[in-house]
Amino acid sequence: MSAVKGTFEQKLAQAPAAEKERVADEANDAVVKAVTDQGLSIDEYTTILQVAQNDPVVRDKLSG
Repeated sequence: MSAVKGTFEQKLAQAPAAEKERVADEANDAVVKAVTDQGLSIDEYTTILQVAQNDPVVRDKLSG
């Protein structure tokens, strides 16, 4: 996921103002595909992120 995020953060930073919304939509689609390719739903992924935000043990396991 971080590779997808990094790629699109760079694209978004370099995109002309008129293209930023399209690039953001493309990034969102890529994230959804990456999540679902791992067998998760968006709701499951969001829940995992919320737990990781609040629990340092989970956060360490996800980042390690």
